[in-house]
Amino acid sequence: MPEARLLTLREYYGSFKSLSGALAGVATLLPFLSKLLPENISSYVFPPLGSAEAPARIGTVTLALAATYVAFFWRAMLPRNNAKRVVIAVVLAFAFQCLYLLAYLRFVRTIDIPTRGTAVSVSVGYERTQFASGAFGGVSDWELLRQRGTNEEEIWRLWTTRSLLSARGALFVAYSGFILCLVCGFSWGALYQADHSRH
Repeated sequence: MPEARLLTLREYYGSFKSLSGALAGVATLLPFLSKLLPENISSYVFPPLGSAEAPARIGTVTLALAATYVAFFWRAMLPRNNAKRVVIAVVLAFAFQCLYLLAYLRFVRTIDIPTRGTAVSVSVGYERTQFASGAFGGVSDWELLRQRGTNEEEIWRLWTTRSLLSARGALFVAYSGFILCLVCGFSWGALYQADHSRH
């Protein structure tokens, strides 16, 4: 029977005092830690999801905490070598990061506000409403937001509900997948270190 199977849940969480465990903790708290960064940088660390941003942050952190727990039990379903599990998690994290970057480039718009010396990032949809198409024609998303503003009410008036929900859903799923894979990878790293420290 593999050593990892003999490790108790208490010992597993005790192994989070290691570097891998600390990295799992940072990845878990990243959605909240991003609020401490300046607004123009914060949007890179957590996607701008409008009025759903606060519950999305809470949900992502909750899922990441659950991922540390699930990682302990998933070891029986994945390759028995902890190092292979870590590699799988990192490869999946990279894939989700690529999807997140593509979604970010397609759906996030950053508008400079010279009077405040800062920038505001918002997520938009892929299809404009009849009002936006009729009143503004083919102007860019950036110009549309400069003319109408970046508040949620205007964004929902300018892009269709379906396209906004799809865009924000894509951003959230890709970001969450990236975070959850990182947390699992670092958790398996902590498990690997705990297994080897027992020899």
